[in-house]
Amino acid sequence: MQRKHDQLISTHTVTFQMSDILSKQILSGRDRPRLGLMPTLLLSMGLLVLVSVSSILALNWITGRSVVDELATRLIARGLAIQEMALRRHLDAGVVQATFIATAMSDSRYAFDDPALGDFLIGTMAAAPQVGGLLLADSSGKALRAVRGKTNTEVRLDRLDIARDRQLAEISDEVRTRKQPYWGPPLYREPTHTTSLNYRVPVWKGDLYTGFVAIAVSTDALSKLSAEVSDPPRSVAFMLYGQNRVLAHPLALDGNRKQSEEAPLPMLRAFGDEVIADFASLPPLDVVGISPPTGTVARQHTVDGERYFIFAREIFGYGDTPITIGAYVLARAVDAPLRLFYWASIVASAMLGISLIATAIMAGAIARPIRRAARSAAAIGTLDFDAVAPLARSRIREINGLAQSFNAMLDGLRAFGRYVPRTLVTRLVKEGRIGAGTEERTLAIMFTDIVGFTAACESMTAAEVAEFINHHLTLVSACVEQEGGTIDKFIGDAVMAFWGAPGRVDNPAASACRAAVAVQQAIAADNERRIANGLAPVRLRIGVHMGTVIVGDIGAPNRINYTIVGDAVNATQRLESLGKVVDPDAESITLISREIFEMLPDGFHCISQGTHQVKGKLEGLEVYQLVDRTRAPAHSTG
Repeated sequence: MQRKHDQLISTHTVTFQMSDILSKQILSGRDRPRLGLMPTLLLSMGLLVLVSVSSILALNWITGRSVVDELATRLIARGLAIQEMALRRHLDAGVVQATFIATAMSDSRYAFDDPALGDFLIGTMAAAPQVGGLLLADSSGKALRAVRGKTNTEVRLDRLDIARDRQLAEISDEVRTRKQPYWGPPLYREPTHTTSLNYRVPVWKGDLYTGFVAIAVSTDALSKLSAEVSDPPRSVAFMLYGQNRVLAHPLALDGNRKQSEEAPLPMLRAFGDEVIADFASLPPLDVVGISPPTGTVARQHTVDGERYFIFAREIFGYGDTPITIGAYVLARAVDAPLRLFYWASIVASAMLGISLIATAIMAGAIARPIRRAARSAAAIGTLDFDAVAPLARSRIREINGLAQSFNAMLDGLRAFGRYVPRTLVTRLVKEGRIGAGTEERTLAIMFTDIVGFTAACESMTAAEVAEFINHHLTLVSACVEQEGGTIDKFIGDAVMAFWGAPGRVDNPAASACRAAVAVQQAIAADNERRIANGLAPVRLRIGVHMGTVIVGDIGAPNRINYTIVGDAVNATQRLESLGKVVDPDAESITLISREIFEMLPDGFHCISQGTHQVKGKLEGLEVYQLVDRTRAPAHSTG
């Protein structure tokens, strides 16, 4: 398409040159035939289109097949990689939870008869929805079992005597002889009519065997996983235990497969999928151009007149028998892009004649969206991505491609803007600091940190932790940016910000302290809401210091941060940490250095906290506490 666009520009250039020559001939009085602009444009455009389309068609006919085959090869490799990743993530989640429980029992965090042990197991199950059930047994044969119900949130607990269950007793006897965790063979349980892969972890305290932990991942869950990555009838994913037993398959979800303790997994030949029934004996794939990745088996089979390509590979690490993951696809689905190209070539040839008539209309149709794109690009230059409207679709392929590319770029920039501070970039552009290196400046620096954040997170899920941090950082960031501060970075729950760069500030100390007071007020208001909702209030420490630092572009060539470094940064962090010494029970406390205090105008309330020695500093820091005057009036700078 870009080639056609370049040819269109070239056509205009040729036209303008011809018009110039004709004008000179008229002025010279020569009696030569006069050609109109439209015939000239049509003739030149027609010849260029004819040559370009013919060349492109010829080139595409030669390279089209290899491109499609290469694409098919890559899609096959990617599909198997996604399936393997999904399976490993599914099974490894069980490994992590079983190891976690075994470690807790080995460290004597829970006694076997401790009522809290049940809650611990339920919490573990909630963290790993892939696990269908788990069993915790002691050395005497007493066991606590957790089984997932019909929904992922429902977990049933019961206690049992392993000696009364033959299968569990055999597992217990076997685990007792092991020192290391291992995957057992698939196990069919008659009471639940399910077959599961099971991971077993013996629990030892030195040389004393104290019991074991076992987790189960049902084959039904793995079959759902296969169904999720399948797109029948175009493609079907499957998993085999070895090469002759079906571990997971979308067809297994119908519940009609016969299983037993002796045969926990159905035989592939009798499973009911004719495409892979004779997988091990199928002929190899002989399609020219499709090269399966290393370690991948490629076969082909024809069923009811439909040709299928079958790809599979073995993965290890989940027992003595490897798991074979695979997928088969319709051959015509692989060739579909090439057939579409053939038809597109025919249509393109037919459109060649029509394009000559549409040249004049196309010129205006091309110019209008390009002008709109130019105006939108100018708005993007201000980083105001939300104010830029997407370009409308066009009937012209090139312009439609331009619109789609522009809109994709806009979407990408909007997403990129979530991770790049627009305010900072805008200031850097305004100050002419893009790529300007580093310089030495005296800045006001702020550190904030939540008290007891790590302990608070232990009672929250990962999603709750992320929501909590995002909410907290939003509150702090708004206060910092409201006072013209530059957010350097987020360090977990902590925020580092500074004032005085890239744009200069009249009084960085005053701006930083106003932001600190605003943060305290925001935390206080948010805590009222949290307490009303039955949540623990957030406690915060803030440190503000002023000193000379190096500021500018720091980092590797392919990853640059606009940041600050220097002793003043470390001093600020130490100042923030002093909050736990000065007033460990405060809801929020802001400590400032003497350098900040001396720069503050009237109106700020501060309390002297004396001189404190901090780690990494030979001289002590003279510390003041900045008090929110709306909540606790005290000594003032005035």
